[in-house]
Amino acid sequence: MTVKSFLVTSTLALTCIAMFSLHSCTKLAKNLQYDLDMQTASVDIVLPPCFDTTVTATGTQANYYNIDSFIKKYTGGVLGVTNITSAKIKTCSLTILNPNTALGIDFGNFKSINASFYTNGYTTPYTVNIPNNPATSSDVLNLPVDTTAELKNYLINGNQFTYTLGGKLRRPTEDSIHCHVEFTFKMHVQG
Repeated sequence: MTVKSFLVTSTLALTCIAMFSLHSCTKLAKNLQYDLDMQTASVDIVLPPCFDTTVTATGTQANYYNIDSFIKKYTGGVLGVTNITSAKIKTCSLTILNPNTALGIDFGNFKSINASFYTNGYTTPYTVNIPNNPATSSDVLNLPVDTTAELKNYLINGNQFTYTLGGKLRRPTEDSIHCHVEFTFKMHVQG
């Protein structure tokens, strides 16, 4: 075997090995899948004093969240936002940061309450609510969520989240209500 034929044979063999490896890596990446719990943000929303119990007290807060970076962090950089196959809401938790039952700053003062979000890529708000909230004093409230609703369009199309919190009060408040809001998602990503 001449040096030239050896080099040609070696180059051909290495090319075949490289192509096989690349093909195997691509096949491996397609088989990767992860279920990730993701909390897009913990936002603080302020509801201004509300003297009229016939209107809805409302507050809004926007927040940026890089979902692609989150997915890459937990998949070793292999998968990203385009690999989301499903996203469902898991929880929506509210906490009043300045509770004061005497001033009506607790969830028992809300006749009804709702929380919603949308993204810059999907602007139809997704809302969870309690239409008839009991008059039980509490500074923590978990809103019931539909864990089967498909929400991946909110996550694949946006990175700017806008959160809104609102409700009708049983009695007026003379002070702002400072509320901490957390939405948690269960996301499935696959190569």
